[in-house]
Amino acid sequence: MTTSTDERAPLVTVLLPVYNAAPFLQAALDSILMQTFADFELLAIEDGSTDDGPTILKACTDPRLQIITHARNRGLIASLNEGIERARGRYIARMDADDLMVPDRLASQVAFLETNPGLAAVAGFVETMNAEGEVTGVWDIDLATPDEGSVADMLPRTNCIAHPTVMLRRNALGQLRYDPCQHGAEDWDLWLRMRSRGLRITKLPEVLLQYRQHATSMMGTQKRTIPYECRLLRVRHHFLLREWAQLRFNRLHLAVLKAQARTLVRHLRNNAVLPFLRDAKRLLTYSPLTLWREHRALREAEQHWKGGQVFLFPYLHTGGAEQVHADILATVADQMPLVVVCGLSTDRAFANTFATHGRLLELPRLLHHPFTRHRAHDRLARLINAQERPVLLSSLTNSFFELLPRMKADVRAYHLQHAFLYQPEGNAQHKGWLRHFGRVDGYLFISAQARAEYERFLFAHHVPRSQFSKLQFIPNAVHRFGEVLEHERLGLLFVGRPSAEKRLDLFLDLCDALERMTHGRYRFTVVGAATRPGYPYVRFEGRVNDAERMADLYAGHDLLVLTSFREGYPLVVMEAMAQGLAIMATPVGDVPNRLDDSCAVVTSSVEREAVLCEMKAAVLSLDADQPRLQAMKTASLHKARKECDPVLFRSRYRALLINPAS
Repeated sequence: MTTSTDERAPLVTVLLPVYNAAPFLQAALDSILMQTFADFELLAIEDGSTDDGPTILKACTDPRLQIITHARNRGLIASLNEGIERARGRYIARMDADDLMVPDRLASQVAFLETNPGLAAVAGFVETMNAEGEVTGVWDIDLATPDEGSVADMLPRTNCIAHPTVMLRRNALGQLRYDPCQHGAEDWDLWLRMRSRGLRITKLPEVLLQYRQHATSMMGTQKRTIPYECRLLRVRHHFLLREWAQLRFNRLHLAVLKAQARTLVRHLRNNAVLPFLRDAKRLLTYSPLTLWREHRALREAEQHWKGGQVFLFPYLHTGGAEQVHADILATVADQMPLVVVCGLSTDRAFANTFATHGRLLELPRLLHHPFTRHRAHDRLARLINAQERPVLLSSLTNSFFELLPRMKADVRAYHLQHAFLYQPEGNAQHKGWLRHFGRVDGYLFISAQARAEYERFLFAHHVPRSQFSKLQFIPNAVHRFGEVLEHERLGLLFVGRPSAEKRLDLFLDLCDALERMTHGRYRFTVVGAATRPGYPYVRFEGRVNDAERMADLYAGHDLLVLTSFREGYPLVVMEAMAQGLAIMATPVGDVPNRLDDSCAVVTSSVEREAVLCEMKAAVLSLDADQPRLQAMKTASLHKARKECDPVLFRSRYRALLINPAS
């Protein structure tokens, strides 16, 4: 340890634990040593790093720096507690070796504590940044807790204080230290114990630090390995046990106890009750005979299948996604790929197609039954790993992410994403999958808009832009092209499952409004749904799986109507354009980006009343201007021929799935 020649105690001690943070350490040191407030000592606790961190510290000649060296790694809590014992300053400021202080952080906090002698600690707001230093946002909890009252209210429920921003009054701590039992939440536990002793903690509602989140950060690792609710339960449990053992009880402890009870109920519901109910249903509904048949099919594949491509798809039933999956399979049909179906389909529309293009292996029950799922995933992983340089492509199934940790290093893995909308408070499934991002070789998107939304999602979760290159846009193909036809009565066509996001009822409302205005003037057809009573003027075709029949239906209409509130870029849009239909759609997914008024009418919003009003006006206008309608249909066909080239689609997927990675 080096010592300063200045015997006068500094006003502030900055505690900087350092462990394997060399890539970011110099920037962190610079941000501390260049503070506008200069009366501080910097205690760097070098905790047995195995990288270049010690060399970087020793190269610093600033006399305010003191280095405490550990021969072996003792952990963050031991380093912090030793730093508190060694600190000479009236105030102790925390800092991490991969973060950055703003230039006036120390000055702001010292001034605040000097003028508020009743406060024990003051924290600040943080900006988050990724490994490359790109600012990705602010911490939303800061916005909810900008003052002492909101901090006191939030602390029993969760940690609302960014540890590296805290400045403590040293004499207020007394004998309080970080608890070695609270690894990963040592700061929250300390704040709770301070509050239980009447010590006041607040925040300065200004950004004092840029908090770097990256793969090797301590908190990043903690969050990946310990689920959020488990961390909440563990910290509050230890805190309450320790405090009650010392016969302490006050209103804070009651608030913590209430928060603990709520979290426990939520945790049990999400992680015990609901999984138990799902597993109980599977136990009762999955017949042993069906499970045995799937086991036998997997055993036969293990014995006889040899190949290079494995596809994990959820369903065999009618749908645009399934058609895309079939098209991808067809590009490598000569390689005899393995096609694993992971979910229970509502029909078997694509069973023959999938079986024609590869070896079909249906395991929807074996992969989800509570007694067989782990073993089934292990067996499937061994089957894939046994192949020579295999390629795994998946879409819309969690089994892909179950298999990834079991895959050997040379297995190339791709995930096909049909649609995506970034929702800061949502995307729970994708957040869970994010821990596998580095293992996935490529994310494939059929929609440029979905890719852009996924980039927003990644950036918000601190993935550097340099890794966005693994996001690839491959538009779907159309294999059947028609011609532009004229019809005496304008025909409106709806194609889609009767699912909530498709909003078939909105299309039927449009039909009803037009029929009441101009009785018998228009033709209305619905493909993909059963007959609905009360609409005698609408022809319901149900599910149509025959390509020739579907082509005839397209050819017999003028407008494809898309009323969805969420989409990527539906295959039916491209199929309809390839048959010479104009498009009338809501502004969802890639629709506003890829369609213009030369071939489509796109409403101003997805709001129901606006969609109904604008679509009704558009139909009346196009019916009154037939030359414009025919021009739009011609432009649609031309655009489809240009953008939906099956030859380009085939070449892209073959290059991805067959050619060895460079």
